[in-house]
Amino acid sequence: KEKTSNGYDTFWDEDAECPKCHSKVREWQSKHFQAFLENWEKGEFLQYRKIETVRRRKDGSISDFGSFRRTKEYLSDVPLMFAGKVPVHMSYGDCHAWLEAYAKIVKGRFTGVVEIEKDGNPKELVLIKHETTAEELRREFGVRLSQLQDSCNHTKSKCMLMEWAPGHMIPGKNLVCLQCDKILDTKAKVKAQ
Repeated sequence: KEKTSNGYDTFWDEDAECPKCHSKVREWQSKHFQAFLENWEKGEFLQYRKIETVRRRKDGSISDFGSFRRTKEYLSDVPLMFAGKVPVHMSYGDCHAWLEAYAKIVKGRFTGVVEIEKDGNPKELVLIKHETTAEELRREFGVRLSQLQDSCNHTKSKCMLMEWAPGHMIPGKNLVCLQCDKILDTKAKVKAQ
C-alpha cells in the first residue's frame, strides 16, 4: 500500500468497504485535527509523531537545506482524543461515490472506520468523556438546566398536579413553564409542617 500526501490526516482501514459497490476503501481523510499529514493504521496510538531534519542524502553527501521525516517518537504521551468518533471522508473512484464515515477511537487508539454512508451529510465530531460518573452527569445537567431556566422568558406555562413522588399526588398545583420546566408558582392546599 502506498500512503499519499494530501492536505489531510489519514486513517487506514483494510476492512472498510464502499456501501455502493462493496469494494475495499482503505484510505480515509480527516480535517478535524492539525492536518500534519499524519497517517494512522488500525491499532495505532492517536498522536502526532515528531519530525526531524535530515541533512544527509542517500548517497552520503550533506544537503544545505535538508528534508524532514517522521520519527517513531510521539509529540506527547497523551492521545489527541481518548474516546469518540472523528469524521472522515473519501471520494471513491470505482463507483464515484462520496463517502462519509467515522474513525472510531477507543482508549486513545484508532480501531477502525464505522458508520459508512454514501452521499451522506458531513458528520460531527463525537467526544466520549473518559470515566464519566452519574454524579458528574447530574451536576453538568443541573448547571445547563439552570442556565436554560435563567435565560427563559416563560411565555408558555401550564398548571400541573403536585406529586411528592411519581404517582403519589398531594393536594395542590404547580404552574410550570413548558419550555424550561421551571416551577413558576405553587398553590398548595396543605401547608408543610
